[in-house]
Amino acid sequence: MTNRTSTSFRISLSFFMIGFLGLANSCTDPGVEKSGHENPKPTEDADPSFRILILGDSLTEGFGVSAEEAYPSLLEEKLNAELSPRTKLRYKVVNGGISGATTSGGVSRVEWFLKAKPDYLLLALGGNDGLRGIPVKEIKKNIDRILHAARKNQIPTMLAGMKIPPNYGEDYAHSFSQAFAQLAKDHQIPFIPFLLKGVGGNPEMNLPDRIHPNPLGHQALCQTVYESLVSALD
Repeated sequence: MTNRTSTSFRISLSFFMIGFLGLANSCTDPGVEKSGHENPKPTEDADPSFRILILGDSLTEGFGVSAEEAYPSLLEEKLNAELSPRTKLRYKVVNGGISGATTSGGVSRVEWFLKAKPDYLLLALGGNDGLRGIPVKEIKKNIDRILHAARKNQIPTMLAGMKIPPNYGEDYAHSFSQAFAQLAKDHQIPFIPFLLKGVGGNPEMNLPDRIHPNPLGHQALCQTVYESLVSALD
C-alpha cells in the first residue's frame, strides 16, 4: 500500500468514525451478533471436495450487498473457475460472517462451526473489537483461542489482519495492527496483512456509509483473499 493510500484511509475513516460508532451501537447490540443473511448450518456436505470456512463479521457476511455479491461467494466462483482445473477439486466456501461479530463471539461459536469439519479456515475477525477500543491483550487472547481450536481439530488456518484509524491513539492503532502479524507468526500460519487492502477509505469501493464494501469493493476483497489463499494451498 502506498503512503498516499494509507493517508487517505486514515483520514477518511477518522472523518466518519464517530458516526460509525453511533451506527454500530444503534444497529447492533455489542453482546449480540446478528446476521442479515441466513446462517450456514454446520452439516457435512459430501459433494464439495474442499470446504473453506470464513469466520468473520459484516465484511464477510456482505452487509449491504446480496449474498452473491459478497466476497465469499465470489471467492468460491473464482476458485472453481481458476484453481479447480489444476487441482481437480471442487471448492465450497462457507460464509461464517455475522454483523457485529467480535473475537469473543468467534470464540463462542468456533466449535459449532467446526462441527462441519471444514478443510480450511480463514479467520477474519477483530475489526469490531478495534472500533470499540477493546484491549489488544484481550483481542489477542480470543484469536489465540480460536486458532488453538482449529489446530486441535487439525484444520489448516489463515489469519486476516485489520487496521483501524487512530481514534484511540496512535499507540493503540499500531498495537492493534501488529497483534495480527504476531499471532500469525506465533502460530506459524499464513497471513493476510490487511483484508481491506485498496478498499478501506476508498469511496469508490464502499457503500454510502463509507464503512462497508460495495460490490466493487467485494471484488477487491475477493482478489486479496484469493491470492493469499492460492499461495497457501499450493
